Amino acid sequence: MQAPATPVAGATAPTTAFHQTFSAAGKTSTYHLYADGIDRSKAVGVVYYLGGDYRKPQDSWAGRPDGPELRAMAAEARKKNMVLVVPLSPDHDAYGDGITWWEDADGNGDWFRALQASLTSRHGLDTSRVWLAGYSGGAEFITYELLADRQSWIRGGGATIIGGGGSYGMQSAPGAAVRGLPLTWHVGSKDGPGSTNPPIWSALTAARTGQKHYAADGFTRTRLSTLPGLDHEDYDIVGLLRQDLASLPAAPTTPPASWLRGAIRTDYLATGGAAVYGQPTSPEKSTGHLGGMHQGFTRNWTYYWSPQTGAHPVKWGSGIGNAYRAAGLECAWGYPVMAERALPRGAYQDFRNGGARFRAMYSPRTGTHVVKLSGGIGSAWQRAGHEHGWGYPVTDEYAVAGGLAQKFSNGYVATWHRATGKVTVTRG
Repeated sequence: MQAPATPVAGATAPTTAFHQTFSAAGKTSTYHLYADGIDRSKAVGVVYYLGGDYRKPQDSWAGRPDGPELRAMAAEARKKNMVLVVPLSPDHDAYGDGITWWEDADGNGDWFRALQASLTSRHGLDTSRVWLAGYSGGAEFITYELLADRQSWIRGGGATIIGGGGSYGMQSAPGAAVRGLPLTWHVGSKDGPGSTNPPIWSALTAARTGQKHYAADGFTRTRLSTLPGLDHEDYDIVGLLRQDLASLPAAPTTPPASWLRGAIRTDYLATGGAAVYGQPTSPEKSTGHLGGMHQGFTRNWTYYWSPQTGAHPVKWGSGIGNAYRAAGLECAWGYPVMAERALPRGAYQDFRNGGARFRAMYSPRTGTHVVKLSGGIGSAWQRAGHEHGWGYPVTDEYAVAGGLAQKFSNGYVATWHRATGKVTVTRG
């Protein structure tokens, strides 16, 4: 499970409101928000419900926001401390197939993503607890657009896909969090051609195709539920949502927002916040070294801050993080001066301990070793082109008669001579 979002400074508590206008991406429509009974001391998730096609708003649940159907759906969301958001499609052309989500899926997708980003920011919603629920045309919109393209805003949750949900495959490569979402297609055994408009469309075929495509595209928790004897008008939408939401853990309690402050808070929020690092496990604590501070987070990160280096994270469980711990943390390499960065064949992270500067280099072939950038060997390595010259370090510096030596992956051995301060390089 993803870590819940830390409350965002300035976020306002969501309140129930209907017919709220929202404009983005050249489109304007409305949405309904249900927030009664939400506990703000816990992570607040969100259920988005996308209904089927219609010609008049009053013909759909979305056109009756105070009706029993959406009130019942909001009650199910509330059990998981989630608000319910019911947007109306920005499609305004009721001719042809009526008001739909799927006819301009890309444009409607742009509008929807802007809406969710606005609500998430305004109310501090937890994007690790997002549930997409859709029926008929809304189900198609979820599988053809929202889960298939630019879906990285979803950090956890799931989807209930009812009476449809086909797929042509992914438009954007999904990340691990999205591929791990529980996705359930619910479709009636009689929901074939002629069960709805257009008459040639089959929700049963769409659901089978969609689930098959998503499984082939690496989604690991897809399920097709065929409901005996049901056609397109027979679904218990609220009941199916209730059934699927049961798999979502209860909302966790959020830590005090006061635990995040200063430079650590600024960098934490700017680089992904709780979705990347998780929750703070405690307030900042002193390291006892060079005036530094550290703060742990639940997704296996620790932020370090010092007056000399600022605030930067270290990832535990990675090659660099493990080596940093084994070397003696800030008392050895000092404090990170940057976050870990990827290289074509590995990764690196720079550290500083007073006047000494270090670069930890990782590759699958060499493991993790550190180059002392402020030392004689490290200075020569930089002049030679860093990893593009001598390669990655395959050892740390080690003592030899009269100095220090270090081996590199392109076959070079660099030796620093104490008597002269010079560095010689050999192959071997």
